[in-house]
Amino acid sequence: MGVAAYNRGSRLVREQIDRERRPVEFELMEELNAIQRHPKAKAPFAPIVFVPGNGGWWAQCPTTGFGYWYRTLREAVKWWKVDITGYDSRSQEWTAVPREE
Repeated sequence: MGVAAYNRGSRLVREQIDRERRPVEFELMEELNAIQRHPKAKAPFAPIVFVPGNGGWWAQCPTTGFGYWYRTLREAVKWWKVDITGYDSRSQEWTAVPREE
């Protein structure tokens, strides 16, 4: 087998692996939902969004814009009893709904 044939085969295998791999957002979503919640974590009344800003992350109401600031996304998720349900790559917002217990 020549070098050109080897490279074509390697490229095809790499493309097939990329097609079958799950998006990174789903893996991060599972990781965020698996975080152990703080004992004093609160449950929101309605869905909330986690939005990057001011060098950290805001857990905020999508309607009013009122929110709380945290250093990291993981820290923000830890303080709220929510399940992450989606990600908007354009605005980099993670949506979350109150966790049922």
